[in-house]
Amino acid sequence: MFVNTIMLQFMKKLVLILVLLIMGTGVFVYIDQQNSDLPLIKPLGTPDFFKYFQKKPGDDSFLAEKGIINILLLGIDRRSKTQLGFNTDTMILVSLNPTTNKVLFTSVPRDLWINGNKINALYTIYGWETLKNAFEQITGQEIHGYIMTDFEDFRWLVDAFGGIPVTIQRTFTDYTFPNNTDTGVLAVTFTEGYEKMGGERSLTFARSRKGTNGEGSDLMRAKRQHLILQGMLEAIKQPESIFWPMDIPAFYEAVTNFRMETTLTLEDTYYLWDFYKDKDLYSYESFVVDDKYVYHPGMYPQSPYHAWVFIAREPGFADLHADIKAKLEGTYVEEPTENQEHSGTF
Repeated sequence: MFVNTIMLQFMKKLVLILVLLIMGTGVFVYIDQQNSDLPLIKPLGTPDFFKYFQKKPGDDSFLAEKGIINILLLGIDRRSKTQLGFNTDTMILVSLNPTTNKVLFTSVPRDLWINGNKINALYTIYGWETLKNAFEQITGQEIHGYIMTDFEDFRWLVDAFGGIPVTIQRTFTDYTFPNNTDTGVLAVTFTEGYEKMGGERSLTFARSRKGTNGEGSDLMRAKRQHLILQGMLEAIKQPESIFWPMDIPAFYEAVTNFRMETTLTLEDTYYLWDFYKDKDLYSYESFVVDDKYVYHPGMYPQSPYHAWVFIAREPGFADLHADIKAKLEGTYVEEPTENQEHSGTF
């Protein structure tokens, strides 16, 4: 009898609350104290009250206020977490324009001279803000954050995805690929066509820069790195992926806990993941900054910079700014060049 009385009182209160919600005037409701962004009571029917209940994960991400989103991916030549000195030899700016459904992967030469040094040394010597400033000068884009990975992290991530599908564009062999300790060299071969690569294999594919058949350059290495990023988009949802079906908090914790370094928050990750459902609506373009935009002034010691470096052909990278902007807006017109094979869409 006592339990029935309690239930009856509860039902009466519930009906009363529903009526008051419908009326929506002059009524206050208790808000959990854990939700510190709202006071303990809030008038029903006000915009803030309904916004509170409509809020989704990711709504607090500062990326939501941006038009084009720019995240810098940094690959460092660190072989263990105890290694102190390293360079950011891989630098890929991922730009996403939700208005035009364009995704642009932009790589710059690691020997580009800017802000008083080679760009691949800026992070270790001066920190993130200096590297961020350099990329904004080069690309004309506002940079919103970075994700940094080393050799170990990269292998782990690819294997956690269950391997990644890659379409190799041409057959090549690198006869002088350095082994894991840099104490010797290996001969590695990749054959044109489809291959599902594990962590070690994909790292080799991404690092090789002395291959035959036109693959022996930093420019072509950057192109292969873009292919790997494209493959990762598909690999996430593989049955073998430990992250599928996607659990954002678990994924974020696994990636950032003693592994990768990033300025992105959990809220940012929620916001970015929301784009994944529409990934097939986007076009993806690989763009490598080449000799159209930079040139080599000479070899050491003839170079005034006393190093093997590249500098901008156009002061302030004006041409590069215009081309990146046009690519993201979908207005870029390709000019026939000798290096045309090195740029374009996937």
